[in-house]
Amino acid sequence: MNPRWAALTDVGKKREHNEDNHLALPESGLFLVADGVGGRACGEVASAMCVETFASRAGDLKNRLDDYARERSIDTRNAVLTELDAISQLATRRIYESAESQNKKGMTTTLVAVAIGGGAAFVVHVGDSRAYLVREGEIRQLTEDHSMVNELVRSGKMTWAEARASRHRHVITRALGLYPTVQPSLGSFDLLPGDRILLCSDGCSDVVSPERMLQFIGEGDPKNASEKLVEAALDRGGPDNITTIVVEPLGSPRTDEAVVRARTLEHLFLFEDMPYAARLQVARIMQEHWFAPGDTLVVEGEPGASMYIVTEGEVLVLAGGVELARLGQNEHFGELALVDRLPRSATVQAATFGSAVSISNEALRDFCLAEPGLGTILLWKLLRVLGQRLRHANARLVGDSVDVEELAPDLGSD
Repeated sequence: MNPRWAALTDVGKKREHNEDNHLALPESGLFLVADGVGGRACGEVASAMCVETFASRAGDLKNRLDDYARERSIDTRNAVLTELDAISQLATRRIYESAESQNKKGMTTTLVAVAIGGGAAFVVHVGDSRAYLVREGEIRQLTEDHSMVNELVRSGKMTWAEARASRHRHVITRALGLYPTVQPSLGSFDLLPGDRILLCSDGCSDVVSPERMLQFIGEGDPKNASEKLVEAALDRGGPDNITTIVVEPLGSPRTDEAVVRARTLEHLFLFEDMPYAARLQVARIMQEHWFAPGDTLVVEGEPGASMYIVTEGEVLVLAGGVELARLGQNEHFGELALVDRLPRSATVQAATFGSAVSISNEALRDFCLAEPGLGTILLWKLLRVLGQRLRHANARLVGDSVDVEELAPDLGSD
């Protein structure tokens, strides 16, 4: 069954020409908004080329989504994201080459798209068009703007109030067509019953607050929501072209598991202080594990290459057959495997039914190379964890009294 959806675009009150383009292919699960940059005709050409490129590859993308629906794994999930990246690379190359050949350098476009299949949503994003998720009465921004002011805010050099007032707030740092290659932001998440997704150009997000978006999207059907969003942007002066797509997708066929994963994104210690959009990107490198009592996650003496975090249930930490500790939700073990591949110092077995996520050292390395900003944040969080382990070990060496429960995660590490 296809998702319910509605799309609407308007030139606004200050522009003479609409450079936005959008795409809705519900049978393929693909929805996209592109906001062209470069002035009359040029921007419209760039956004149209983006739409045409994604439409031409919708069949390949649908095949990857079907693979994921048949077998939900990290490999099939990442295959969808890889396909979205490949289509983005093709689009940016086509736009760049067209601009070079026609002497229209600077002809670029933003991109925000969602591909829906197998009870999950896959997001690709370049520039300052946005995606939002409305869930259980709350609205979350799924993308972070690739813009000058957003980079300044993230680095602490500008406040959000200053960013909103800055004359440079529309200067984007990434766009399709700016170079022959592009670095899109990619992420995925499980869909829950009642979820709604909004894709929009900055003509909407610049003037309609998230609180107003939530009010409109939470009321009525997608068509009514799109109409009210555009109307609200026009009421606020309509300073730019306005495009919205509201999608009401189907929830995950395995709702219980989806709820656990959603809770992980909310509470995992690695995600503390991270915007929701950043969490989706980090979640790409996580492998899920479901376990039953007696299942073994790691074996004492065997080389390890992954850190584990318990998301549901409990596990036992054993050394030499002796139980050292019991770990529960959001507790972790194996951190040192992210920096070396030495033998495990303990075995970890499932005590109950539950789940865990793991991050391999190879996946973490690749992520840090692809997303150095987020990678640095992740590494600092992990460094803080290792620092705590070292303090516990030092206390033990000097004869201080240390609770075995505090030391247990360290004993379960490499």
